[in-house]
Amino acid sequence: MAAENEAGKLTCPCCQATLVVDRETLAIFYFEENREKAGGASFEDALQELKAKEKEKSSLFQKAMADEKQRRSLLGKKFKELQKQAAENPNAPPPPRPFDFE
Repeated sequence: MAAENEAGKLTCPCCQATLVVDRETLAIFYFEENREKAGGASFEDALQELKAKEKEKSSLFQKAMADEKQRRSLLGKKFKELQKQAAENPNAPPPPRPFDFE
């Protein structure tokens, strides 16, 4: 068993750092960080992964833009067709409104 005036060493379970603590006041004298590599991945691998994610985001954005253009075009065509039907048959009753169902 260690002497009471001797500093205690604790190891952090998360980061494996070593803390040197005074037993009497529980103050931390100093700590030593764990020097092992965290993930083992190199900088070049991380950079390549980041570039791949950026390309994927860009392609998804371009696809969303194309879908939005197509949706707007379709809505424009539907509007023109309904406008044409209304002009051909002016005596037709208007379509039911959502408020009419209540």
